[in-house]
Amino acid sequence: MIAAVAGCLVIAAGIAVGVFVLQGDEPGYSAGNEEAAPLLYANGEAVPEDFTERHVGLTEQIYAELETRYGLGPEDLYDGTTGHRVVLTLDRELQEAAEATAEEAAEPGGVVAVEPGSGAVLCYYGGEGEGGADQAGAASPHPPASVFDMVIAATALEGGASIDSWWSDEDADVTLTDAVRESRSAAVDSIAAKYGSQAILETAIGLGLTAMADQAGTVHTFEEGAAEAVDSFEPAEFGSYGVSVLDMAAVYATIAGDGVHAQTHFIERVVDDSGNTVEAEQGIRSSQAVKSETARDLQFVGLGTGDAIGDRDFFGLSGTWNDVTAHSWYVGAIPQLSVAAWVGGADQDGDAGLPVWQRVMGSAIEVMEYEPEPWPGAVGAGSDLTDDIENDDGTIDPDSEYCQANPEAAPCGGEDPTEDPTEEPTEDPTEEPTEEPTEEPTDEEPTEEPTEEPEPTEEEPTEDCGGWFEPPCP
Repeated sequence: MIAAVAGCLVIAAGIAVGVFVLQGDEPGYSAGNEEAAPLLYANGEAVPEDFTERHVGLTEQIYAELETRYGLGPEDLYDGTTGHRVVLTLDRELQEAAEATAEEAAEPGGVVAVEPGSGAVLCYYGGEGEGGADQAGAASPHPPASVFDMVIAATALEGGASIDSWWSDEDADVTLTDAVRESRSAAVDSIAAKYGSQAILETAIGLGLTAMADQAGTVHTFEEGAAEAVDSFEPAEFGSYGVSVLDMAAVYATIAGDGVHAQTHFIERVVDDSGNTVEAEQGIRSSQAVKSETARDLQFVGLGTGDAIGDRDFFGLSGTWNDVTAHSWYVGAIPQLSVAAWVGGADQDGDAGLPVWQRVMGSAIEVMEYEPEPWPGAVGAGSDLTDDIENDDGTIDPDSEYCQANPEAAPCGGEDPTEDPTEEPTEDPTEEPTEEPTEEPTDEEPTEEPTEEPEPTEEEPTEDCGGWFEPPCP
């Protein structure tokens, strides 16, 4: 998967693909070869003849979506004479670039790109060889390691913590931001333990997780929510529970989309024999999975974690897990696209997921002509919690990282800055000025002398000076 794809688009241009003339209400498709093809790329070009043979897992997902959303089966598709054609969300150039990147790898792998806001899958490759399994789908879940930390951080932020909340990482204290950026596993486990498996699963499902494998390898699907499966998962072990590459691309797409989750899908539309669009029986579901403030803070937490791509904002995390085989991940997003890459195999490099992500994301930026867009920046919502690093009596060790950064904080033995300033300033200004002004102006002498004997007024100021309405004393 780490092979260069600089020339893959040129190679792709030489591949013969069928292009169909779709009439009716589907403009924009050019004429070409009229061989039978029921599946089309997003631009109307026919997928290669061996597409369904090389992408068995992907094809099964397309057909399942066709049945669920349109009530149609493979037997209803175009057979060269009549039938429906399915226009996929897959971009031809990006799909071929992903395949070229993956197929030349020495190890199995999978890569998926999902569009934030729409949920459209722009490329999907599961590394299926001859008789191999689809490594990108739910049938082949992989331990996500640290790339799942974004979900745990989202759970904490939704639960009232801030990106500057503090957590114990064995012999050190770290903020939530540093715990995620630096993959501080003990601190992340502390966060997970505070909020629990139920909350973590509910957050994950909202963000786009559809299934997860427990330690025994049993895959739990979440169509009915987290309640039935929650007892199968421990808070500190979420990095070890298998998830699909597709789902992780969807989770990061939700974060990139300011917390709006759109159901991932492969079908853009279905057209009949005349080229007219067939109305779907079921639309694409979308919802506000987490608050936009939470999503913005998560974008900040993952921001600037390497030079994976230059000259534009992105966020992303890497993850490595070793059991029977090694698992290397990189999942990240720009505002227009989320990409998840996974590479497995005993001999693969621990950072093998990153080059795959770089090449596919770089191809997408070129093919789709994405302009650089900045993230809006962190909101900093929530409370700067310190519960996890406090002693039983509420104090915090003076030598801790927290106290080194906040030496005046009361738990560190510093003085509470809110007590002294509020007591003295409120007594002096309010008492003295209100007493003297009320007495002097009511005195009878100052009001009588100026009217009866004007001349002595120059000599009197030494007696009645300094009052509220009087000149200052000499």
